[in-house]
Amino acid sequence: MKKNILFLIESLRDGGSERSISSVATEIAKTHNVLLVVANGKEKDYDFSGEIIEIKEFISKNPFKRLFGIRKLRKIKKKYNIDISISYLTAYNLYNVLSRYKDKVFISIRNHLSTKKEGIIARYGTICSNKMADKIICCSKSVEIDQIDNFKANKSKTIVIENYVNEVHYKKNKCKNIIISVGRLTKHKGYEHIIKAMSLVIKKVPDAKLFILGRGYYKDYLEDLVNKLKLSNNIEFIGYTNDIGNYYNKSKLFVLASDYEGFSNSLVEAMSYSLPVIATNSPGGNSEILSEYYYKTEINKSIHSKYGILIPAFINEHNTYKITKDERILAKEIVNLLINKKDYNYYKNKSFERSKFYSKRKIIDKWFNIIEEE
Repeated sequence: MKKNILFLIESLRDGGSERSISSVATEIAKTHNVLLVVANGKEKDYDFSGEIIEIKEFISKNPFKRLFGIRKLRKIKKKYNIDISISYLTAYNLYNVLSRYKDKVFISIRNHLSTKKEGIIARYGTICSNKMADKIICCSKSVEIDQIDNFKANKSKTIVIENYVNEVHYKKNKCKNIIISVGRLTKHKGYEHIIKAMSLVIKKVPDAKLFILGRGYYKDYLEDLVNKLKLSNNIEFIGYTNDIGNYYNKSKLFVLASDYEGFSNSLVEAMSYSLPVIATNSPGGNSEILSEYYYKTEINKSIHSKYGILIPAFINEHNTYKITKDERILAKEIVNLLINKKDYNYYKNKSFERSKFYSKRKIIDKWFNIIEEE
């Protein structure tokens, strides 16, 4: 039996949550009636072919206008006889539960919020949403634990549904010494640590290059850092691209240096191109992806886990030009994978193997299961 499903998010601009909701809504729309509600529908990086309704009040700085937006959303739920409403991100989860009509309300938590340290209003908004929602969908086990331990989520209502990769690929054996990192250019993504590590890497591997793909407010600082370290010949800012597969195919390994993650799309995507990966053991899904376990405790050394290499997180190490101990660890692991064929080939094959666990069919089946059980 077809159900009427509403998805809610701020926009379809570049970002992991936006990409996820676009792809999930598109798949669900193949068998159910799907409506997408956004606050800003003008600028899109991801597509959705179904009906999109805009509620601009949700991006207003005036709280009374946002309340009016909640009222609008409730009317939409009533008009379209919505059975299930699914929202992504803190504010929109709150709008979703407060606009309940006769619908089942599912909220999706996309990040390790206690590490992200959102303000007190956002914190209480999350707690309120957790209490009022029918289901709490977390993108990784660590995010689920964080919600239960720190945001009063009821364990009986939580479920883990990871992100998926569209298809798995197999990369050619020959490639240059190119390192790739993908994501928004924000402080918590830790690009500065990869850049500083590169100043050590090129001493051992002079032809090593770093491609940084993404856009964001931190770009000016990062470009300034590259110039100060005289790395402009070794580091290139690509920006946002729809042809990301071309860059994965050009690259030899992938590095993720974020302070926290919910579930990294780019990490799993890189693995589907059989790229060996190095990622921080930060709060979130990185250790689950690379080791099948969630390390709650911090590490002060690298771990050569089953599917990739975990390095210490760089939390509270920002905005210093001094090379830190953890950045030296990162540089050492990059150099090892660039020159050690045995380790490189091992992790190349293990990356490709692990990416199959997050296949589209497996993950979408989880979404259909929770929708159709209602």
